[in-house]
Amino acid sequence: MALSLIKIFFLLLLITPDLDLSLAKKCSFFTPKYEIHVINKLPINTPQLKVHCASKDDEIANKYVAINEDLHWSFCESFTLSTLYFCNFWWGPKNKSITVFDDVLFCIHHGLYENLLHYCKWEVRQDGFYLEMYNTTAGNNTYFMDHDSDWS
Repeated sequence: MALSLIKIFFLLLLITPDLDLSLAKKCSFFTPKYEIHVINKLPINTPQLKVHCASKDDEIANKYVAINEDLHWSFCESFTLSTLYFCNFWWGPKNKSITVFDDVLFCIHHGLYENLLHYCKWEVRQDGFYLEMYNTTAGNNTYFMDHDSDWS
């Protein structure tokens, strides 16, 4: 009996190609949605920026990113809070690999301020990589770009 029900289920899947499985793609209360933004802020008339971003399970991009282009994606944090995204960057003779997300509170483990917005915004600049922070200390509620790392 159980085998027959399984066969019927798979048959229904085959004959209903427009079946909406969007519920499986939505984040839950325990697995919030996050966004990653990587913005090319390099000077014009310089070599193209090539970016490859991925996690253990997802290949996000392997492309050239134009000046001021925003390469972005969203995901549901894992129930175990173990999601990690990294990006490799190539700009002329320079290259760098950085973690762009591995912490739900700070975007990255060594972040200075809590990320209250559920997105991590990175800028790639001539002197390195900057992560947007939100400073709430002493009533100073401001956004600023924190220099996280340099090119290799």
